[in-house]
Amino acid sequence: MAIERTNSFHLLLSDDELGLLKLLAEREGLNASDYLRMLIRTMPTVSAQAVHALRLGAAFGGQMQLSKLIEGYSDAIKLSAAGVDEGKRKKAK
Repeated sequence: MAIERTNSFHLLLSDDELGLLKLLAEREGLNASDYLRMLIRTMPTVSAQAVHALRLGAAFGGQMQLSKLIEGYSDAIKLSAAGVDEGKRKKAK
């Protein structure tokens, strides 16, 4: 049984924006409406840093390895939480 939605929201998009929205939705296996709903539901639970990392990865066309970026970020947080002195940290390659 389909979900009954009584609210309606109309969004004016350019042809390019609509095409991009449809491509993004298709990549996730969703239609445009479901894709926007998914974004609306997930964005409040995602940290600002994670959103910036995702946008950065998208800006590089997926050529950047986000797993390495996130791993480095989490390592830095662990070192900071452990109170490691700046002089004792390993330099990034």
